[in-house]
Amino acid sequence: MIRKALLFVLLLTSISVADWQTIEDDWYGLTISEAKSGWLHITLEEDGDLLRSTSTQQLELSRGGIVIEIEVVNEFVETKKGKPISVHTMQEAMGQVSESTWKFMDTEIEMTSIAGGTPVTKKMPMPKGDWMTPQVVAQYFKEELAKGVSTIAYQTLSPELGPTVVTFVLTKLSEGERDVMGKTQKITTWKTENDAIPITGIDSYDSTGKKIETIMNAGFGEMKNTLMTKQAAQSPVGEVPELMVKMFIEPSQKIKSDGSVRKIEMIAKSKDGTPVLFPTSGYQTTVANADGSCTVVLDLDQPQIATAEEMNDPQFLSKTALCDGTDAAVVALAKEAVKNLPSNASTFDRAEAMRKFVYQFITNKGYGNAFASASQVARDPSGDCSEHGVLLCGLLRASGIPSRGVMGVVYISPDLANFGKANGVFGWHFWTQALVDGKWLDFDATLPEQFSVGHIASTTSSLQAESVNADMAGIMALIGNTDIEVVKIGN
Repeated sequence: MIRKALLFVLLLTSISVADWQTIEDDWYGLTISEAKSGWLHITLEEDGDLLRSTSTQQLELSRGGIVIEIEVVNEFVETKKGKPISVHTMQEAMGQVSESTWKFMDTEIEMTSIAGGTPVTKKMPMPKGDWMTPQVVAQYFKEELAKGVSTIAYQTLSPELGPTVVTFVLTKLSEGERDVMGKTQKITTWKTENDAIPITGIDSYDSTGKKIETIMNAGFGEMKNTLMTKQAAQSPVGEVPELMVKMFIEPSQKIKSDGSVRKIEMIAKSKDGTPVLFPTSGYQTTVANADGSCTVVLDLDQPQIATAEEMNDPQFLSKTALCDGTDAAVVALAKEAVKNLPSNASTFDRAEAMRKFVYQFITNKGYGNAFASASQVARDPSGDCSEHGVLLCGLLRASGIPSRGVMGVVYISPDLANFGKANGVFGWHFWTQALVDGKWLDFDATLPEQFSVGHIASTTSSLQAESVNADMAGIMALIGNTDIEVVKIGN
């Protein structure tokens, strides 16, 4: 989940066509927690009446000692009058590639996504309201900057968050001078916030509106992109930053990991005092407390009843690039998983058989993958929690059982892994929920048993390509900012 969160932070916007002439070409060095981690390359090109904004980010990071290389390329094509034409996003990590292309029409957006399987195309209505394309935003910012204003607000479309208008507000923090590639320049620094992602950025611009530096604390460390020469930006990465272990949460006491505990009560709160509220979902019920904390109860004997809307929502069975229940390899595995069950086996028994199958099928269990799709995992049985969870979602959908992904944390006993924490740790995790007899049941395919009380769900996702990042946006404020108190173990 830390890896997926990082990919989400890196996503910006950007497709290809004809004879493009470069207008702007800027390079930035990337550091995470002050360690050189990669680079960012941003270009602006024109071809007649078209403008193309391209962002390419490359980085290296470590998860549990495994070095992962990631590249994210995004392009946004628009006319010089601000009419959106297309968006293309490509993400590659450790050889796995996923792509998404949007074509803007008069009243709709045609979206095509692919992640190892067959392309998935759907049409969504064009978002309502007045919003600006990237270069209209850039021009507007320059004009407001020249006026000397202290606050700048605008609305735009961020494709990584789906076809939803996002409002950005920039507030000036300071003015001053700094050295920029050997020259002293006047700089203004701004706090950047938006209504979709609970993370504040600190951005610095020169007098022309060119971004000099952007700083974002994403929970797993301070990410900083700083303008520099191409040679400096592409200089070798030093010690690769470790992003997994430092994000662990130590609870107030140990939790039994032998499966005998059926119920647990915990209190989760943020370190910075911002309110925390987790969903009531699956075996989990939650209550928001007056002090901003959240009481979480896991009861494996009391699953939550699905709402009427959830019962009738086709998205939990739909084909998506990340979770394609119609993919030939996924369908074959779904049949293989239940072949020894009687024809009248219950929905629960079928779902549990699939969970056990995924647990055994993924033989290369490690951190070297980067949120592979069900189609990819069906052909390459390797990965960590997200690969287990997404493949199980795919098998369930292939069998006609509605499913969704769950993002949250899972307890790891010090008896199972020693991370230097006496009470064990909660680590960020991904698992699956299946709609069984009108109730959402949790299934964790990384465990030898169905599920355990050592889970806290922070959000659920139907795994639609256009919304999966938005689904997980809420956890960005929780990563590295959460404490967990164990109140009661057992009834």
